[in-house]
Amino acid sequence: MLSILLTLLLIWLFIKLGIGLLKIMAFLVVAGIIFVFFTHLLLPLLAICLVGSLAFSAIK
Repeated sequence: MLSILLTLLLIWLFIKLGIGLLKIMAFLVVAGIIFVFFTHLLLPLLAICLVGSLAFSAIK
């Protein structure tokens, strides 16, 4: 319930500041796309680094 109130407060604040709902939704969509892209890019790189460091410590 508190998160719904916080969301409504933020939407009201953005509207009072002159930022429309279309801009808010566009920002959320772009942020989601960037998040998904970096998640699919960074997780395999982190896994490769982890496997490499484990192999290095096992060999050493």
